[in-house]
Amino acid sequence: MTGSGASQPRAGSFRVVRLRFLVVLAVVGLVAAACGSSGASKDAKVESKSSSATSSTTTASTAAAVDTTRLPIGDGKYTTAATKGSIFSCQTTFNGGGAFATGSWINGDGTFDLGKKPTVDGDVSWPGTVSITKQGTTRLVTSNGVPSSHTTGVFPIASTDDAFSYDRNPNRITTQSVQLSLPANPVVASTPTCLGMGTIGVMTTGVALFNGLDAGGRDAVAHEIQDHCEGHPQMQGVYHYHSGSGCFADPGTGHSALLGYALDGFGIYGSRGENGAELSTADLDECHGHTHTIEWDGVQVSMYHYHLTADFPYTLGCYRGTPVSTSGTLQ
Repeated sequence: MTGSGASQPRAGSFRVVRLRFLVVLAVVGLVAAACGSSGASKDAKVESKSSSATSSTTTASTAAAVDTTRLPIGDGKYTTAATKGSIFSCQTTFNGGGAFATGSWINGDGTFDLGKKPTVDGDVSWPGTVSITKQGTTRLVTSNGVPSSHTTGVFPIASTDDAFSYDRNPNRITTQSVQLSLPANPVVASTPTCLGMGTIGVMTTGVALFNGLDAGGRDAVAHEIQDHCEGHPQMQGVYHYHSGSGCFADPGTGHSALLGYALDGFGIYGSRGENGAELSTADLDECHGHTHTIEWDGVQVSMYHYHLTADFPYTLGCYRGTPVSTSGTLQ
């Protein structure tokens, strides 16, 4: 992405690796829905859709499984207040950047087919380092900003890369100096806080998480072309994600694993909620989270947390707690 927080163009060969995270999740949801009438163990149940951050109940989900061939495009879905399905953005004026051409994966009816997008070529290994430790009431996160557990594509994007026809990210991935002091026991704030266009969280891979918008205020996942792990660098070389990734380890069939931390200290989990039911934006509140019992630092506790989903805004819609500032070069 271009600019301090938006994503940048990238190129990639046409392949469906991008579906490793999202399509598999949609298929699981469809199978569960088809089998739900014949077995209580397959009854899809999700947490309350209430916007309240202090309580939730487990109810049968009325949301259909997310169809990754017809994902609603989130262009312009940024607001000046917390609104479900949109991003409460601190920035409301955008100067462009990102992908420059519309690809065949855009369906023309306000949706896009994720599986038809190209990905940036390459399989580059990095000496990623990440440490996440709890010291009293503080959670210390240190990283060098490059992935510790997966490879990336080649950036800048080569002119021989298929995705170069749509998105020409000229930026190089560089190591960063990341030092975050997050609250280990985050508290829900009286009002939500807007999201900036840079880092809004750090994943357990040591990589930054940005919100779902590009530099033009468009849906970054729909328009920009990431690599096979759904990442790419911005102008300062910060490699980052705008969504979930098939390169995150989220095994099992129950509630998703903890995959990262937002800057307010609350956890970011995968797309499975209570009882392993697949979640969509419709199942979550305006900040893209909810409250129920989860494992937190080895203890079962009822607390607020965020989820990744296959549909926009993909990760956070706002901060439910009070965010800290980033330090070093992870902006």
